Amino acid sequence: MLVWDPEGADQRVWSGLREHLTDAQIVELGSFIAVTYGQQRVIKTWAVGHGELPAEPRAGLAPEKAKS
Repeated sequence: MLVWDPEGADQRVWSGLREHLTDAQIVELGSFIAVTYGQQRVIKTWAVGHGELPAEPRAGLAPEKAKS
């Protein structure tokens, strides 16, 4: 609901969430949903199939650490 129909997240939905979660946990859940949904959209846009991305990517902003 929070992704597909955000306008449908009425007071009943929030009350139900608050029966089980704190406000901080609801924010964390929303953040997780947003990141996951965003990742899925990028994967779909790139037409990446299951298992087609490397388990250890070679690109990134952080410098690679030397292995001992």
